[in-house]
Amino acid sequence: MRKKRVITDVGIYHIYQQANSRVIIFYDDEDRIQFLSLIAESARINGAVIYAYVLMDNHWHLLVNVKDLTSFVKRYLMSYVRWYNRKYSKRGNLCNGPYSSSPKSTIQKIITCIGYILNNPVKAGMVSQPIHYKWSSANQYFNNDSKSSNILYVDDTIVKIYFSNYIEFSEYLLNSQLDLNDFREEKDLEMPVKYSDLSKSLLELLNNKSLYELTRNELIVMIKKFCNETRATYIQVASLFHVSYTFVRDVAKGRINPE
Repeated sequence: MRKKRVITDVGIYHIYQQANSRVIIFYDDEDRIQFLSLIAESARINGAVIYAYVLMDNHWHLLVNVKDLTSFVKRYLMSYVRWYNRKYSKRGNLCNGPYSSSPKSTIQKIITCIGYILNNPVKAGMVSQPIHYKWSSANQYFNNDSKSSNILYVDDTIVKIYFSNYIEFSEYLLNSQLDLNDFREEKDLEMPVKYSDLSKSLLELLNNKSLYELTRNELIVMIKKFCNETRATYIQVASLFHVSYTFVRDVAKGRINPE
């Protein structure tokens, strides 16, 4: 039975949602820009205030203050699914069920949540620091020239109450990484195996070689090995090897083989 959604008077919620199994939600920058634009439109219509966000390949996080939570999410999500299905000639639902939400009622919980959201790309092994990731709000609190700020406005009031400058904020993000495994929403989006563990395995397998030095046949063999010997999802393997989801899927299913 699905948990009953908790609605509070404070109205600040961490919203997170994952795609159906092994489906990529954002293939390219056009997808990400469209998604952020639709969130911005829904925020304007529903009077929502965005405090933080991150877009990953197969899920996203938002920290938002809104009175009608369901109306806010429904508007941007349904619009994006229609747009996505038209673009990729797909049908049906994009996500694996109703969105999840967790209310945040104190400034400490809000700041901790912001740290968790912005550290997602770091935990996934995609960047070493949150500020290096393009598709999050990490650079929008003390940098009004950030490109993403032109698409989706992020309210910096709470962050600037808690941190006096960019250096303090970035140090908090770096130091908070060690505490985020205990963040209770983490288990809802847990991957079978961590990106960090897969990255170590890949480095060992490469044996000081670069991915770009591999021949096509070597790449296919290595991807098949990862799919067969680890619990990594196709999305994780695609991200590690910098190839498409469909290429990984076809290699795993034997549709693409070494020549």
